[in-house]
Amino acid sequence: MAALLVLAASAAPVAPPSTHARALAATCTTCHTRGGAGLAAIAPLDGRAADGIASAMRAFRSGERAGTVMPQLARGYTDADIDALAQWFAAQR
Repeated sequence: MAALLVLAASAAPVAPPSTHARALAATCTTCHTRGGAGLAAIAPLDGRAADGIASAMRAFRSGERAGTVMPQLARGYTDADIDALAQWFAAQR
């Protein structure tokens, strides 16, 4: 999983923003979908406010927000990645 994040992050300058965001989001949707991974504690991200998603990701990345997996994953994203992910999920309905 971490290798995917590193590869996705390194591809950022090459891929168009929408393609890049969709590729990044693919790693999130395994757990963060309606019914994803069958875990009720993992909130779906589709249609959520972009600023809320971005804020949560930055809080995980900085260690301000505790979590099990998300703090490690969030460290693999740049600010541009986080913004792209947040906008992509906010646009999903």
